[in-house]
Amino acid sequence: QYGFNLVMSHPHAVNEIALSLNNKNPRMKALVLELLAAVCLVRGGHEIILAAFDNFKEVCKEKHRFERLMEYFRNEDSSIDFMVACMQFINIVVHSVEDMNFRVHLQYEFTKLGLEEFLQVQGVGGW
Repeated sequence: QYGFNLVMSHPHAVNEIALSLNNKNPRMKALVLELLAAVCLVRGGHEIILAAFDNFKEVCKEKHRFERLMEYFRNEDSSIDFMVACMQFINIVVHSVEDMNFRVHLQYEFTKLGLEEFLQVQGVGGW
């Protein structure tokens, strides 16, 4: 709890944690996503996570937010831990929003990046 509170109070900590997704180790990426999902679930955490991925987009020169995350998700199919953590993170980001319009907007962001198509090819289904 103490460490989590320190992370939440530091203005750049979550940004740095999100940037840690740029790691070759799929287990490390899974742990990062689990931590980011936990942040998303606390009061004010959702906005912090979206801001961190806006920062990620800018630093990594993505065209769209979550672009690199989806690239890793599509290409890291040898690590079930990472794939599960990624789907859990995406579900938490999308479904922890009370505003239905914003939820649809977030779903559309991931759909535009090919999530639904990828899941259908994998035989999992969509939203």
